[in-house]
Amino acid sequence: MVVLPTVALVIMMLLMLIMIRLLSNAAVEYDIRQDLKYSVFRNARNVSVDNRKILVDENFIYKEDNIYYLVIKKKGKVLYGNYPSEVEEEMKMFPIRRNSTRTLVVSGEKWFVRDVRIGIPGEKKVFVRGIIRKADADSQYRTIELWAYLCVIGVSFVILACEWIFARHISGELKGMCDTAEGIGKNLDMSRRMTYEGRFEEIAVLAEANNRMLDRMEETFLQQEQFTSDVAHELRTPVAVMLAECQYAENKRNPEEYEEVLEVVHRQSKKINTIISQLLNFSRLDQNREQIVMEKIDLADIVEVICEEQQEKNEKEISLELQTKEAVAMGDINLISIVIQNLISNAIKFSHEKGTIEIRTGEEAGWLYVSVTDHGIGIEQENLERIFRRFYKCDESRNAEGFGLGLPLSVKIAEKHGGNISVTSTIGKGSTFILHLPKF
Repeated sequence: MVVLPTVALVIMMLLMLIMIRLLSNAAVEYDIRQDLKYSVFRNARNVSVDNRKILVDENFIYKEDNIYYLVIKKKGKVLYGNYPSEVEEEMKMFPIRRNSTRTLVVSGEKWFVRDVRIGIPGEKKVFVRGIIRKADADSQYRTIELWAYLCVIGVSFVILACEWIFARHISGELKGMCDTAEGIGKNLDMSRRMTYEGRFEEIAVLAEANNRMLDRMEETFLQQEQFTSDVAHELRTPVAVMLAECQYAENKRNPEEYEEVLEVVHRQSKKINTIISQLLNFSRLDQNREQIVMEKIDLADIVEVICEEQQEKNEKEISLELQTKEAVAMGDINLISIVIQNLISNAIKFSHEKGTIEIRTGEEAGWLYVSVTDHGIGIEQENLERIFRRFYKCDESRNAEGFGLGLPLSVKIAEKHGGNISVTSTIGKGSTFILHLPKF
C-alpha cells in the first residue's frame, strides 16, 4: 500500500542529493573566486610604488585563510612572498592577467589565481598575486554540504517513519471498511454501515460516501423485492381466475356456459398481456432497446384525438374541456401518445361521476406542456412521490382498475425525451399532472 509513495520519496531524496552536490560545487567555486578577488584587492592596498620604488607595508599579509599573497613583477619575478611548494615551478611560468581570476590544475588539484596591479600607468608594473588551492577552501564548505546531506536524509527518514505509521493506521481503518463491504456482499445484510471515528477527514468522507451508496443500494434492493412481489401479486389474480374458470368449465356441457368462461379467460388474458407489455416497455426503455423515432408532433392534435377516444367509452359522463394552444415538439408520437393517454385515463378514473377535467397545451418558460386537471379524490402529500413507483397504488385506489404501471412508464418516456412529469394535488379537490417537453 505504501510501496509507491516510498519509492517516490526515495527517488526525490536522491534527486535532492544530486542537486545539492551540483549546486554546492558551483557555489563553492563562486565563493572562492569572490573571496580571492576581494582579499587580494584588500591586501594590495598595503603595497605602493613611489618614484619607481616598491614599498610594502608591514601590514601586508603573506598567507591568510589558505591564500598565499605575493608581490611580483610583470615578467613573473617574485619580489615578496613565496609560492606553495606544490605549484612553485608552474607558477613561475604562469602569465599575469590583471583583474581576472583564473584556474590552474597541477597533479589533479585545482588552484585559483588572481592578479591586481599596483601603481599608475607609466610607473614600474608591479602586481599582487593571490593563490589558493580549491581543496583547502573546500573543507569548510564541505562541512556545510555534509550537514545538508544529513538533513535531507534525516528529514526523508522522518517522513518515511511518519508515512509508515500513518499507513498502518489508515490501512487498519480501510481494512475494517473492506471487511464491512465484504460482509455485506457475502451475507447481503444491507442494514450494515461503515463507521469511522478517527481524525482523518478523508476517511470519514469516504465512509459517508459509501454509506450513502449503501443507502441507495438498500432502497434499490427493497424496491426490487417489492417489485417482484407486486408482479407476482398482479399476475396471480388473473391466473387464479383463469384456472378457476377452466375447472368450472370441465364439468359443463352448455355452450353458453363455455362462452362465459371464454369471455372471462379472454378478459383476464388481456390483463396479463397488458402487464407484460408495460413491463417489456420498461425493460426496453431501461436498456435503450426501444427505438425512439424523433419527429415533429403537435401535442394539441394528439390531445384532441385521445379525448375523442376517451369520450366514446366514458361511462362516468365526465366532461373533457380542452384549452389547446400551439405546442409542436420533437418526439416519438407513439410513446408521447401513451403518456397523454395515461394522464387522461387516470384523471377519468379518479374523478367523480359527471365531473369535469381540464386539459391544456401550450408553451411556458421555454417548455412545451400538456396539463391534465381533475376534481376527483386527490392524493395525499406523502404519496406524491410514491405514485411514480412501479405497481404502487394509493390506499384510496386499491380497488380501482389498473396495475400501478402507467405513471412510472409515463415518467420514463418523458425522461427519454428530455422532459419530466410534475404533480400537485389536494385531498378531496383533485390533482393536476403536467407533462413538460423541451422546446426544439
